[in-house]
Amino acid sequence: MSKRTSLCFLLLCSAQLGFGQQTPVNAPQPSPASSPSPAAKPLRDLIKQLDQAGLRRVIEQLQSQYFDSSALTNQQIDQAAVEGLLSRLGPGASLQLKTENNQPAQSHPYKSELIETHFGYVRLGSFTQGDLTKLDDTLRDFRNQGVTGLILDLRTMPPGSDFPLAADILSRFVPKGKVLFDLVEPKGGAPQTYNSSAEPIFTGPLAVLVSQKNAGTAEAIAGVLRNQVHALIFGQKTSGRAVEYEHYPIGDDLVLTVAVKELVIPGAPIIFPNGLVSDITVAFPEAQQDTVLALSDQNGVSDYIFDEERPHTNEAALVAGKNPDLDAYEADQANGKSKQKRLKDLILQRAIDFLTAISVFRAK
Repeated sequence: MSKRTSLCFLLLCSAQLGFGQQTPVNAPQPSPASSPSPAAKPLRDLIKQLDQAGLRRVIEQLQSQYFDSSALTNQQIDQAAVEGLLSRLGPGASLQLKTENNQPAQSHPYKSELIETHFGYVRLGSFTQGDLTKLDDTLRDFRNQGVTGLILDLRTMPPGSDFPLAADILSRFVPKGKVLFDLVEPKGGAPQTYNSSAEPIFTGPLAVLVSQKNAGTAEAIAGVLRNQVHALIFGQKTSGRAVEYEHYPIGDDLVLTVAVKELVIPGAPIIFPNGLVSDITVAFPEAQQDTVLALSDQNGVSDYIFDEERPHTNEAALVAGKNPDLDAYEADQANGKSKQKRLKDLILQRAIDFLTAISVFRAK
């Protein structure tokens, strides 16, 4: 009965039996003088009040009394159990077609730029172990140029969980020997500890950019940089998939993905399953952000940082009978300027504001 009890519990969480969904036409309304009824508890809270005997009693009554017995066959219960369990586990487990699971992530380039001559910018993109030398060269160039701050953009990193790669990237910023993070097995196995393996190349003010799509590798990098070198994180809350996954074939066409180890950053909040919360949250519609990132992958980031100054009508223009605003608009149309060119990277703008403020403060 223990197996059936577990299935019952999940069934109650996910089954939709069809009752209680229509409001009676002549349902009585409370009088104005009556006290408000207490808010109904969520179904999950009610189920949590049941002990094992209560759970068995509920499922037995459903199986014996529910009018549509075909809705409560063993297969129906098992299907509801799996559906409910996967729903409860959130980013901890998923069931996909093999074709979906094997689909490669979109590729994004590694990019680096110098912004306003004193801020370094690095976008890791689809970063691999083979790109570490490129990152080292970039950071050394920025250091030699005397940059006063660095922006590390993680938003185009693929949603994988390559934690050895994360540790190698972090070793470019965190002092040698410092504990970066642990990978912890839920069944009590010895944690796998990752330490910084080298002396940092860059040690100045650091802003880290993240999005709601970031997972695993990017979440580890952002969380550790905040914890170890006081980096400030800009963007949205991440996806909360800071775990190591294993993949198990189910039949011929399906793959079950299960979180088997959890990332733990000593002294920092757990990231799984709720995500890493940014220090500075920046509202940026997903479609607009994706467009800006795609364009800056091709063209560079400078065009998407600073707002263009358009000519404005002033007294001299009025005396001359001119309209600079209209002239600028017509010139844009004649030159075929895309409206997308006017899009700005709101998260990057806030990061530059932060580094500018730090630079001004340190100069005093």
